[in-house]
Amino acid sequence: MTGDIAENEENKPEMHAHVILGRHDGTTRGGPLMEAIVRSTLELTMTETPAHLKRRMRKDIHVALIDIS
Repeated sequence: MTGDIAENEENKPEMHAHVILGRHDGTTRGGPLMEAIVRSTLELTMTETPAHLKRRMRKDIHVALIDIS
């Protein structure tokens, strides 16, 4: 899993994550993580960045991008 936690336009934290998950038959599935259920344990390593991340909607391209200015 890789991603970030940034403030949205309402100044609330919002997670954006992409994952690759292994299946019982050895195949994988990947993409954006929308929700998850952890059945046993989950270990995450988080790194704090020196910049305060804020995500802003770019109306011209209809995508929320991180604004670090």
